[in-house]
Amino acid sequence: MTGLLNGRKILVTGAARGIGYAIALAATQAGARVAINDISAETTENAVSSINALGGKAHPAPGDVSARREASKIVDQAADALGGLDGLVNNAGIVRYGTLSNSSDADWDETLSVNFSAVAYMCKAALGHLTESQGVIVNISSIAAEHPSVTVGSYSAAKAAVLSLTRQTAVDWGPLGIRSNAISPGLISGTTMTSAADDHSETASGREQIVPLRRTGHPSDVADTAVFLLSDLSRYVNGQQILVDGGLSASLLEFVPRTTEQDQHR
Repeated sequence: MTGLLNGRKILVTGAARGIGYAIALAATQAGARVAINDISAETTENAVSSINALGGKAHPAPGDVSARREASKIVDQAADALGGLDGLVNNAGIVRYGTLSNSSDADWDETLSVNFSAVAYMCKAALGHLTESQGVIVNISSIAAEHPSVTVGSYSAAKAAVLSLTRQTAVDWGPLGIRSNAISPGLISGTTMTSAADDHSETASGREQIVPLRRTGHPSDVADTAVFLLSDLSRYVNGQQILVDGGLSASLLEFVPRTTEQDQHR
């Protein structure tokens, strides 16, 4: 990956930990300078210090991406620190557990605001900079966008909306030279969202066994895909979704109950 992003200026949201941090780190290792966004100024600074200690070039751009007016400030802060903007990675997200019927109104509103509306706010705020650089947008969606889970009804809906927005942006802004694509991770261990499952050995093992590659993903698996989409290697890829799930989405029929006779032919 070395050199793929030489000289690029990239803003990554929700980058203080997990997948966002892995993307920011991988981008710097590929030669980019990055602006780190997180809602907490302290965690943002910690991530910046960590990446810089590893030889990267990172700058802080803290703030709440789900606040429309603050989104513009975050983009401007990043562009000022980096001297422009070549790429935007919309990674910030939250999970509020609950079905459609029992999710509270507050949880529904917050999930849609952070996971979907914030993506639109950030894209619109960055439009001028990305038009000037003919830059790239990478949105982090989820396997749940197309394979909903009953336990996270608002999350699944929000991530599906992100996919639609990604395609709309590709159509609307493609003539400006801006590419827009999405990554949909599957079961990725080592994140805040998966910490409960990661800490439960039986659950973690069960998750590994249902993935064709027989392992859950790592944040670096998503990060390497993001670097590809941010680079010129994907220069003619626009409006697409890349599933980073180890083949899980392709294997769902494996879990359909079968008769004993059918199983004999496997």
